[in-house]
Amino acid sequence: MGVHGVGRISPLKADLLLVLVTLIWGGTFPVLKTLVSVLPPLYLVGLRFLIAFVILTPFAAGKSKSLNRRTLSSGITLGFLIWGSFITQTVGIQYTTASKAAFITALCVVLTPILSSVMLRKPPGRAALVGVVTATVGLTLLTVDFAEPFVLQKGDLWVLACAWLCAFQIIAVDRFGAWADPLLLTWVQTGTVAAVSLAGALLTTPLPRLTQGVEWACLGYLAVFATAGCQYLQIRVQPSSTPTRASLIFSLEPVFASILAFLFLGERLPLSGQVGAALMLMGVLVSELGHKEEDLEKHLYPATEAPKLGASN
Repeated sequence: MGVHGVGRISPLKADLLLVLVTLIWGGTFPVLKTLVSVLPPLYLVGLRFLIAFVILTPFAAGKSKSLNRRTLSSGITLGFLIWGSFITQTVGIQYTTASKAAFITALCVVLTPILSSVMLRKPPGRAALVGVVTATVGLTLLTVDFAEPFVLQKGDLWVLACAWLCAFQIIAVDRFGAWADPLLLTWVQTGTVAAVSLAGALLTTPLPRLTQGVEWACLGYLAVFATAGCQYLQIRVQPSSTPTRASLIFSLEPVFASILAFLFLGERLPLSGQVGAALMLMGVLVSELGHKEEDLEKHLYPATEAPKLGASN
């Protein structure tokens, strides 16, 4: 239990809630498609997080006495990591293809277990590693356009920076979320992203206006569900999982986006994309089921009580 009395939940429940978070994020793609034509990226990110910050403020106010310097600095760090990932991806996608950008961003699935081993001393288990490899092959089939040569562009380095920042953010949530109040941490994080984004936006372009109800509805979905709700849930439940499994689950975002695009927009994936999506789902299942098996082995045969060869019954 953390210092603020927020208890952990079972790993399975945590992973299921992270799947819900990823599903909601997957639904943002058609919403973003509507808004990017009327809102520049900095305004889009800034307004989205500003509304989320306002929504969270009444709830965070009741816990203001628990807001200490450590929580404040951790929330600001998380905010800058999120803001940096949005900006690097937005800049990079202007100079590369969408398929390459999606693939490179999703490399955080590979980077996260590496960083987790080095920074948190949490090496992934065998099942998680198999899941990472399987999901990475699936990501390749889902996102890479094999009809075009995979030549590095200027934007690819920007998108690679985004993948690193996403991996660092997952690691940071695992570390900070283990002890900090998740609501206060989310509140500071969203406020940081809103302040930095809107400051940058106001210095570059005048504030555009949203004139249609559907645009406000899309912004509301992004702010309420995909930002305030999902950011809080990630910080609240991810420490009960592992960084590697969390990154695997988050990698399903393009899979959910493709499923939702098929259901609501009639878009169909090519055969390679369908196989890739299936492999990604398989990678998550292998990691999840293997984790349960490894936990059972540890429970039955603790390290200090492991059966010895040749020992008499």
